[in-house]
Amino acid sequence: MVSSDVRKRFAHYQLTQKMTTGHEPTNAVVVRRAVLHAKKHDLFVSLRESLRHRRQPVQEEDSDPDGLFGEVPARRTARGSVKDSRQQSFRPSSRELAVIDALASAYAFPNRSDFLNSALDAFLPPLPEAARRRGTGQA
Repeated sequence: MVSSDVRKRFAHYQLTQKMTTGHEPTNAVVVRRAVLHAKKHDLFVSLRESLRHRRQPVQEEDSDPDGLFGEVPARRTARGSVKDSRQQSFRPSSRELAVIDALASAYAFPNRSDFLNSALDAFLPPLPEAARRRGTGQA
């Protein structure tokens, strides 16, 4: 599962690559490139931290400088919120899947989807302005 924004950027990246190189990368290739990009730039810790802050935004009222309550990593921040995500299929090799799962576990991501969504979000370029407007129904 990846966010709707990442899914749109994923498809746009594939189309752009096809127009540029004449070859559209498979879904598994795009995922592999995203993970390799995150590893090359040592992004896993910052991606995990960013995910944690998105899930549990800190406000001034939450200030606990003495650590009285400690950290609650899995606390819901919105009552009844619906995750804005879509399924993105890919067919990794068993070795690729083992590496992805090992990295997600080693860097304490809650699950494979959150790990891959974060890596893809860091790797994929933003949509051009015209494509963003089309995606929101604006002309």
